[in-house]
Amino acid sequence: MSYKLSRRKFGQLALVGSVVSGLSCLTNKALAQTPSLKIIGISSGSMIGTDQTAIPEVNTTELESTTPNNVPTDIKPRGLILQSLITGKAQMLANKSVPLVESNETLSGFTCLSDGTLVVAITPVSTSRKEAIPTRITFLSSPVKTLIVSGLKQNQQLGSLLGTNDGRLIGLVGKKNGTPPIRLVDINVETGEMSFISKVKFPEDERISNLAECPDGKLYTSLVESDGDTILVQLDSNQKDPIRLGQLKVNGQAWNNGLQSLICSGTGQLLAFGAMRYQTPNTVYSVDKNSGNMTPLEDFDATQITLARG
Repeated sequence: MSYKLSRRKFGQLALVGSVVSGLSCLTNKALAQTPSLKIIGISSGSMIGTDQTAIPEVNTTELESTTPNNVPTDIKPRGLILQSLITGKAQMLANKSVPLVESNETLSGFTCLSDGTLVVAITPVSTSRKEAIPTRITFLSSPVKTLIVSGLKQNQQLGSLLGTNDGRLIGLVGKKNGTPPIRLVDINVETGEMSFISKVKFPEDERISNLAECPDGKLYTSLVESDGDTILVQLDSNQKDPIRLGQLKVNGQAWNNGLQSLICSGTGQLLAFGAMRYQTPNTVYSVDKNSGNMTPLEDFDATQITLARG
């Protein structure tokens, strides 16, 4: 199978690998100088930090696809904005934009694999005939690799990606409007094929989002009740029903807006990312697993975050 790819698009895709390599280098260097955390945020928006005239438009060049799962890149994209934050310093180390998302798509998942590769899930938000590209996962490596996710129904989306400690990629599948039922899935990083993990059973009437794994192997997620209150939940493979740990709250006030991301540091500290309803920007919080109390660390203008690894 072959696709048309202009030199401009090829150059823009090549930029992704260099951007991510720079982020990895910067965060690793910073970590060597301070015990603070290294966090990477992602969002989509207008193109910034990219010279769109550097590679002139020319006749298209046909590139041979090495796998039938490759995705055509002749799309009208928005930018993926990658930023790096060192908590405790509030230092933006990089802010680059790379074009991979169409206007009718959303970033539904973001994580870092055990080898340091960033992975983003991109999901169509409409069901119109214009929806040419299905849900896919893109590995922001050099070179960039994109795989169509197989096994999803038209009204479903893949979100809350998690690169596990043992090298797997897992996620949560639910309806595109975020409503149940929610299923835990394993994703093949070579083919994009999805398989359901039956060991954990989620409530059929409550929203589940975000996945985090701590160094001890324990998995955590967040559950949003019908009134908007958000509950911290632990997943135990030996116990099908999720273990409710406590209601999330800030300064005694119940958290009322779900979370954008949930991650766990190398020391086992659980971190939540989001904002209370009608408030901006999103903030990184440390979370007490026993009480659900959230302590603000840093504001961070991003959509989702992950912990840099590798």
